[in-house]
Amino acid sequence: MRLASIKSNDLAAVRDDTLVPIGNLLAQQGLLPQGASMIDLITQYSFLKHTLAKAVEKGTGIKLDSKRLKPPVEKPSKIWAAATNYKRGSTGLEPARGRGTAGEATPEEILEKTFLKPPSAIIGPEEEIIIPKGAETIFPELELCIVIGKESRNLSKDRVLEAIFGYTIIIDVTARGYGSGKGLPGSRCVRKGFETFAPIGPWITTRDEIPDPQNLLMRLWVNDELRQSARTDAMINGVAELVSYLSQVTTLHPGDLIATGNPDAPAFQKQLMPGDILKAEIEGIGAMNLGVKRADGG
Repeated sequence: MRLASIKSNDLAAVRDDTLVPIGNLLAQQGLLPQGASMIDLITQYSFLKHTLAKAVEKGTGIKLDSKRLKPPVEKPSKIWAAATNYKRGSTGLEPARGRGTAGEATPEEILEKTFLKPPSAIIGPEEEIIIPKGAETIFPELELCIVIGKESRNLSKDRVLEAIFGYTIIIDVTARGYGSGKGLPGSRCVRKGFETFAPIGPWITTRDEIPDPQNLLMRLWVNDELRQSARTDAMINGVAELVSYLSQVTTLHPGDLIATGNPDAPAFQKQLMPGDILKAEIEGIGAMNLGVKRADGG
């Protein structure tokens, strides 16, 4: 099932090219609170799944308009993000392994590079990434994003699947030239933490519809030019490794997001400019568009 947050203040299932509003309907039945968020739905999903499926089947759809969509999860407790998590080693888009020099760090060392982005950076489809003052050199990094489904701690890799609700798209926007330029790994949370630097969407595809998250094609276009293309099987630490590791660090809550890493080294990415239009797409999930503008509106 594909589940979306929509304007104004409702939830919907995506059925073909229609949105079927479900949040207020479930609230009227006493199954969700009035004005329920996606996190409310995720938390109760195992109890609501059968009722929800029948409601979607019988519900009246409205034409899917991406401008009606909000970020599927607006206020997660945290966003974890993997760094340098693709094998790379190529210079072209065709191998779909990620471009740039293959790193020498071990998988364990790469897990330790995982960082946090603030939830306040979240925006949704058709919104605009804002270039902050003093941070002109910003770059988009397309990534598969895990959505946690239940409170979880100290998960073994073979138990990870039970903790996952589904998957969405995230762009890990980075102000690469911000600040002194010294100690870049230590400044990741700042350079990646500006408002609008975590676009997610267009919706969540539940895990039962993506049986193998390590076999998805991801593509990013900037002004109709293909700028990134990779398959998720090129991850160094896959979904199971990332979720298991992070559950040892902190309790994962329903709606928490885990960005699984960007395929391309910085030299192969394109700096964003005001007026740019981005299209991000991941197989099995969908696609979303975003704009770009300066903080002063230019």
